[in-house]
Amino acid sequence: MVYHRPWGASGPGAGIPLALFLLVVLAGAASIPDGAVRGATLAGRQPTRAAATGGMVAGAPRTGSALAAPRTGSQLVAPRTGSQLVAARGSALMAAQTADAQDGVPARLTVMTFNIRTSGGNDGGNGWVHRRALVAETIERVAPDVAGLQEALDEQVEFLADALPGYRWLGADRGLNGGTGLSEYTPIFYRRDVLIPIESGTFWLSDADGPTGTGWRRNVSRIVTWARFHHRESGRRFHVFNTHLTLRRGQRQIESARRIAKRVATLPAGSPVVVTGDFNAIAEISETWLAATGQGLRDAWLLAGERTGPPRTSSDFRPPELANPGRIDWILVGGAVGVRSVETIVDDDNGRYPSDHYPVVACLDLQP
Repeated sequence: MVYHRPWGASGPGAGIPLALFLLVVLAGAASIPDGAVRGATLAGRQPTRAAATGGMVAGAPRTGSALAAPRTGSQLVAPRTGSQLVAARGSALMAAQTADAQDGVPARLTVMTFNIRTSGGNDGGNGWVHRRALVAETIERVAPDVAGLQEALDEQVEFLADALPGYRWLGADRGLNGGTGLSEYTPIFYRRDVLIPIESGTFWLSDADGPTGTGWRRNVSRIVTWARFHHRESGRRFHVFNTHLTLRRGQRQIESARRIAKRVATLPAGSPVVVTGDFNAIAEISETWLAATGQGLRDAWLLAGERTGPPRTSSDFRPPELANPGRIDWILVGGAVGVRSVETIVDDDNGRYPSDHYPVVACLDLQP
């Protein structure tokens, strides 16, 4: 494996707030056993196949048509024993997290967008079976807190869910061809030790929102998977939207970008939001990029204090010097989100690349 640039100090911070450090010291003095208090975990593993219906959530329970209710207070950090001392420690921990969020300290968040190339293509030596371990290794090494993937089929989602036990995922099948064969998820993978999903769903980029609605091609449009997350350490909340636009550039693609920007614009003013995706249009010069950034979203590549790697993301399994020109895989941000750095990951394993797209990773700050 050739690492063209290791992901190091610019990844998620590991610092511990002073208030939390003091609480841990005091708790230790009281001889509270380690592990007595743990963060709430999701109920079980996610299903390996989401039904081709709108808004199905993998790894987050739903009742009827309602999404699982947000967890608050002691539900987020719940003691496993009946000890009042342990309960007090859990309450104090949540208070310390809330105080830290109010102290004006940004919360670090690492985000990836990654078109992993469908397993349904005729790619010969670059077929899924030959590179699937490399895809999982790339995600595991970079360790993004949240990753928006594109072109994922059932078998790919299932493989990555098993290969990345530290992650859970959310999403629904697009419903193309009845959800079989060459269809697609745009799943959001997230680190379960860092983030808790509050609500999520999927919407179709067409007038009739749903897998049987009228779309741009084959009567099923492209989709957007979205989620609202609670950041465990800081207590901050933010939205993620992930998509894959049509390869056919023109009015259909532009209108899809507008729909996404319009949906994001309905969030309360200043809401932190991240949009990931393969937009199949070149950033900065295309009408699609102008439409996507026309209602407040900003291109993380342009905002970054540090940029690493080529401004090219579509490689056709080739090295950067032979990659297609321009950035078609974007990370956009909105609201109270700062951008520290962005990197185009161009690592290979003896000339084999994980996909025909390079993953893009941004180190962000969720501002107070």
